[in-house]
Order: sequence, then C-alpha cells, then structure tokens
Amino acid sequence: AQKAESSTGKRPDSDKNWGGLPAAMKKISLRLRFTLTASVFLFVSCTVLAFLSNFSANKMVEAIELQPSVAVQEGDVLFFPLEEIQPAIATEAQKSYHVFRTESIVATLCIVTVGSLAIYFASGYVLKPIRTLSQEVEKRNATNLEKQIPIPQSADEIQQLTVSFNHMLKQLQHAFELQKQFSADAAHELRTPLAVMQAKLDVFSMSEQRLEDVDSLVASMNQQLDRLNALIEELLWFSRDLPLEERRDVPLDLLISDVAEELSCIAEEKQITLTLDGENCVVQGQDNLLERVFYNLIENAIKYSAPSSHVSIRTRHQENQILVDVIDEGEGIPPEYRELVFEPFFRIDKPRSRLVGGSGLGLAVCKKILERHGASICVLEHQG
Repeated sequence: AQKAESSTGKRPDSDKNWGGLPAAMKKISLRLRFTLTASVFLFVSCTVLAFLSNFSANKMVEAIELQPSVAVQEGDVLFFPLEEIQPAIATEAQKSYHVFRTESIVATLCIVTVGSLAIYFASGYVLKPIRTLSQEVEKRNATNLEKQIPIPQSADEIQQLTVSFNHMLKQLQHAFELQKQFSADAAHELRTPLAVMQAKLDVFSMSEQRLEDVDSLVASMNQQLDRLNALIEELLWFSRDLPLEERRDVPLDLLISDVAEELSCIAEEKQITLTLDGENCVVQGQDNLLERVFYNLIENAIKYSAPSSHVSIRTRHQENQILVDVIDEGEGIPPEYRELVFEPFFRIDKPRSRLVGGSGLGLAVCKKILERHGASICVLEHQG
C-alpha cells in the first residue's frame, strides 16, 4: 500500500561533497571555518615565535652565568671575586627568565584570542557580499527569474559572479518561456483536430446505418480521444504560470468532500470505498487550484487501486503544518521512484499506465500547484 502526503514542510537538502575536508568542517559556516583555520595558523606562528624567544633568552642567561662581574667606582675598575657574586647573578637571571617565559606565554594566548576575534569580525565584513548574494539567489524561483540581482559596486570576484549569475538567470528564463510556450501551443494545436474527430465520431455513432464490427472500433477511438483530451488538459495546466494573486481561506475538509463526491461514480464502478477523516483545516490559497490537486491525487488512488479495496483521505494538524494523507491499497511505489513520479511524463509501468488512462502529468501538476502555495508533496510507505 502507498501513502501520498502533502504538507507545507521543506525537503531536506542533499549531502554536499566538500572534497577532502574533515567531517566536522563540513557542518560549519564558511566564516567560522576561515576563522578556525586562521586562528590555528596564528596560534602556531605565535607559539614558534615564543619558543624561539625563550630559547634565545635561555642562551643569554647561560652566557651571563659564565662571565665575571665588575664594579666601577670613581673611575677605578674593581674586580670582585667570581665565586662571591656569581650565585646572586645566576639567581636573578633565572628569575628574570621565568618571568619572561610566563609573560611570553600569556602574551601568546592574548594575541591568539584577540586575533581570532578580529579575524571572525573581519571575515564577516569580507564575506558580507557573499551572504547578500546568497540571500538574493534564494529569493529566485520559476516565477521571478526576470528579476535581476543588484550588481555590487566593488570591482571584485563577487561582482563578476553576480554578473554571471544574472546572465544565467536570463538564459534560464528564456528556456522556461520557450518550454511553456511550446507546451501551450502544442496543446492548442492538438485540440482543434481532436474536436473535429470527436464530432465526426459522435455523428457516426448516431447513424443507424453502420456495420456491427465498427462499434468496437468506434468505442476504441472514443477511448483514445478521451485519453488525448485528458492529456491536453493536463498539459495546459502544467504550462500555465498559475499565479496566486488572490489568496483566500480554503477549508480543506469541504473541498476534499466535494472532490470525493465528484469521483464517487468512478469509485463505485470498481467497488472502492472512499473514507474521509480528519480535522477542520483551513489554508490560504486558491480553491480552484487546490481542487485540481486533490482531484488528481484521489483519482490516481482510485485508478491504481484494486477492485473492492479502500481509499482514505485524512487531514490533520502537526505542529505548524497541515498534512493531508491520501492512502490507498495499491501495489505501492518502489523507494527509488518516489521522487521521479513527480517529473512530467515519468511512468513506472508504461503499459499499465496507458491501460488505466494516465497522462503522466497529474502528479507533476500537483507538485507545481503546491509549490505555488508554499507546500510540498511526497510519497511515503503506508504502514497500515
């Protein structure tokens, strides 16, 4: 059995490959990663400098301990015996060396700490254009590709990257427009000859003078024409921009109830029981678009379910989301195909899809409409 679930949640991003970086470094921001790297370099540099300074100071202390001391008084040079003054000089030199070593260690720690904080704030300032560019990129989707990203005034790599990205957006928008125009033109061009063929078949069906063998041929042609008309209708839906200019409160329980009642005749033909269960849920959107979503989902559940089975639709609140489950007792969708079924014209079992009359665009239309509403759709394994 399979469960299709739509919600306002977001799908988790896929794992990124960051080359040879350690696993811990992959999970932190670029700013913090740069700060840690620079801090380690600063710590190593200060440690080496402190070590060399202490090494030189130690050599100097040893040199002082080996030399005699002299005292100068009124121009006369008086030499004191080495064995009397050398212990005092050695003791003072050792004390001075220990003080120097302690101060050098403290100075190293202070320099590393202050330097790390300075690097953190400086890297934030340097990386600010990248954050700004990232925020602008996140705002772009299929509905606002024509909106160019503001180009920064600084003549650096960020400016070049912004110009390149704007150029890519322009090309992508052109490709989308060509695709939508092609789909709309193809659907409209196909409608006219199909309408003529359907009219002639209807006239022929009303004629009393025809061979009995022709009846099966006419029925088959009518079935194929219905399938083509359904495909054209879905293609037109898929090629539309589907703007959400007027949002209003849409009670999902009433909308789904109307859709289920409309599809009840198809369910009765297969002796499938439709069950509606859930809470009173209200969302913001356009009722005609959401009606199309649940019509496609419930119709698919009925078409791909075995006769005398059960299809249930459940609405519920979960934290800050509203979830709608469409659960059937069909064969289910393998895990490797659960994302691909929302792609246009993708079919798992092509002969079976043609047999039940699927157009291959129903779930793609559902995904497109839900994305316009800030919602998402996914296929889950039904646990009973």
